[in-house]
Amino acid sequence: MTISGTTLQAQGYRLSVDMRMLHQPESVAIGGRRMIYYELVLTNFSSDTIALQTLRVVTVRDSVLVASFTSEDLKKRFANIPTVATGNPDTLLLRPGAASILYIEIAGEKLTDPIRHVMEGTLLSRGKKSMIRIQDEGWTVKHTPIILGAPLRNGPWVAIYDPAWARGHRRVIYTMNGKARIPGRFAIDFILLNDKGQYTKENEDVIANWYGYGVDVLAVADGTVVTVRDDFQEVKTVSAHPAVPAEKATGNYIVLDIGNNHFAFYEHLKPGSIRVRPGQKIRKGDVVASLGFTGQTTGPHLHFHVADRNSPLGAEGIPFVFESFSQLGVYNDLSRMGQHRWDTSGNSNGKKIANERPVPNAVVQFTK
Repeated sequence: MTISGTTLQAQGYRLSVDMRMLHQPESVAIGGRRMIYYELVLTNFSSDTIALQTLRVVTVRDSVLVASFTSEDLKKRFANIPTVATGNPDTLLLRPGAASILYIEIAGEKLTDPIRHVMEGTLLSRGKKSMIRIQDEGWTVKHTPIILGAPLRNGPWVAIYDPAWARGHRRVIYTMNGKARIPGRFAIDFILLNDKGQYTKENEDVIANWYGYGVDVLAVADGTVVTVRDDFQEVKTVSAHPAVPAEKATGNYIVLDIGNNHFAFYEHLKPGSIRVRPGQKIRKGDVVASLGFTGQTTGPHLHFHVADRNSPLGAEGIPFVFESFSQLGVYNDLSRMGQHRWDTSGNSNGKKIANERPVPNAVVQFTK
């Protein structure tokens, strides 16, 4: 049998797994390394359950190994659809007709060639087990970082995110207009600390006691204001904050068109503090609003991300780096924030860093 010039052995062919990326992978500099975050969606079109065992990432041209993942590695990155947020940590089963997702992070400092995935697993068919090996056609990695100015002044600010968090921004998928996307793939939440690692003075339930509450929020680049929302009100305490649905998660927010289909999102802004209007041209460093406590949040902070569309839920999050900041330390255990000072061992404390993204849960000082 021949299809489009390709000869298929009728008895040798069988339906298996479709492997697709949710979005084209893009690299970003983090901690002196070039990292690539992306999601691999696996749909089992066969009539058999497949137990994942290993995944290798190789270059398309020379099959050079880029990264490899054992079953234990994959369990940390695996989630079933629709229960994407919780996943299934005990098994790596691709069931017939079902889809799952793998959240991948790899280092790609020297990566210039397209990459492909080689997956191996066990085919569970009528009580019998046999090995199966599947590979995709390959994907090109983009290496065009967006370089931005500081969204806030001074510090210390803790840059809260971690690609491995099961319920972090990176693992929250929204579907709009028939397409699944991750707007917050590279989102960072910024909370201001004092030199002891505390984020409030006195009663932390009172939002006015948070050190970052009401501070200036800055334009990260020259651009045009395309969206402003300022109809959310605040309560005076964290405990009185109402539950907010996903469609209102942003709270008061601003979107800046910074060119080349790149849109900067500032969320959870203070009511009445927004200083710009749609259509207004702004310059990098201009004050656009104040940090607040609106929308889906557990405390005053600035949510910042960049996406490819002017849509809070219907856009793909894309990577960005900051022109300059100093790394003061990091919270290896974020539960210590607020009670203890950040960790300073094993990193370049106070060193000025250029054109990078802060490492997860880094404590940074923005500098000129």
